Amino acid sequence: MRIRNHTRKYLPVAIAALAAAAAPVANAGGIMLWQIGTPTLGTAGAGWAATPEDAATAFTNPAGTVWRDGMEVRGAAQALYGDIKFTDGGESNLSGGDGGNALGWFPGGGVFSAGKLTENIGWGFATAGNFGLGLDYTDSWKGRRFVQNVDLIGMSLIPSLSFKMNDCLSFGIGLNAMVGYLSYQSAPRAGLEGGDAFLRFKDLEMGYGANAGLIYRPVAGTTFGLTYTSKVEFDFRDNLRLRDFGPLFAPAVERFDGIRTEIDVDVPPTLTASLQQQMTEATTLYVNLAWQEWSEYAGVSLELGDPVQTSIKVDRGYKDTGALALGVRHEFDQGMLSGWYLSTGFALESGMQNTSEVTADTVTNETWTFGVGAGKELCPGLTMDIGYNYVSLGDIDIDQQGRPPFSPRLQGTYEDTRIQFLGTSMQFSF
Repeated sequence: MRIRNHTRKYLPVAIAALAAAAAPVANAGGIMLWQIGTPTLGTAGAGWAATPEDAATAFTNPAGTVWRDGMEVRGAAQALYGDIKFTDGGESNLSGGDGGNALGWFPGGGVFSAGKLTENIGWGFATAGNFGLGLDYTDSWKGRRFVQNVDLIGMSLIPSLSFKMNDCLSFGIGLNAMVGYLSYQSAPRAGLEGGDAFLRFKDLEMGYGANAGLIYRPVAGTTFGLTYTSKVEFDFRDNLRLRDFGPLFAPAVERFDGIRTEIDVDVPPTLTASLQQQMTEATTLYVNLAWQEWSEYAGVSLELGDPVQTSIKVDRGYKDTGALALGVRHEFDQGMLSGWYLSTGFALESGMQNTSEVTADTVTNETWTFGVGAGKELCPGLTMDIGYNYVSLGDIDIDQQGRPPFSPRLQGTYEDTRIQFLGTSMQFSF
């Protein structure tokens, strides 16, 4: 940045941290959730793109809506509890606590509807959020120079149409209108005094992308699904808030406090292939293979609206992730469980970060997920489902170092990191 006075160099460095803080923790290898409160909770996400009998196909694969016999609406609610706790490794160079549980409780869910306009044209509408989460550390924790709290949340509104080409093939396309919220706060060092300064950025924006999918049902009992979601671009803008940097940096604070700031963040493209295979009259197998382009998300741009339009580009070195999920569902027609189905599933997903790239605002890792679920038709036209997921991210090491002149360091481990989901949904058929 073009600041001649050496005493002003530190503040732009603190501001540049914003460009590297545009992603909170979430489950899975990246920060895209498979959990939206629907029956795929029970199979750990397996069958995601190959369940056209579920109204949530309006979200997971728009090609499935044309297979409806009538209009269906599903409402889902979900509670998430995360256990994200930092343990200091002894080499951090800032006093303070360990930050507490940075995630805790987080609500979720959605509404999904699907039906047919004609025999060969279907429609769908879905609203749900499966991108991002948030971290909220205690204000005086050891890593406050890097982040105190950060949220990046995306909520999608997806209208779609589907078209049946013949008795075994359909395709669909939808508009993904996503509302994005980004909030970031940290406590940079207050000059030579060594106290805590204040830096905050917050904005709400709209971004747009597309969803496309195929459903192929070659024989009775076999369904293949393929779905693609495009990149969604967000241009977050806010007047940067700075204070308490001390008298040494007063001229720089006067220049940058309230300055118009833009952060560009991309929600990555995804590709998911799924299979639903009926093994017997009562037992169904589900399979998922998925890819997410987190290398697209690695680059975060920041632009300051100062007279020289300063731009900063940070590449966090993320890599694409792959996922495999297997699940099974069994329906009971006799005994005390008559009329119920039970499901279970297991999923593995690679991580988007190497250990050397973990930062306090983005705590992710390779994961394994275990899911169980149950459901029953309560009466004609009304079905209830419940599901639970246990997601383990294991131990995540961190050794994050800041830039001179003060070079803060956070070194330690997020031990036994895990997230749990409990969801329920009701589907109405008309």
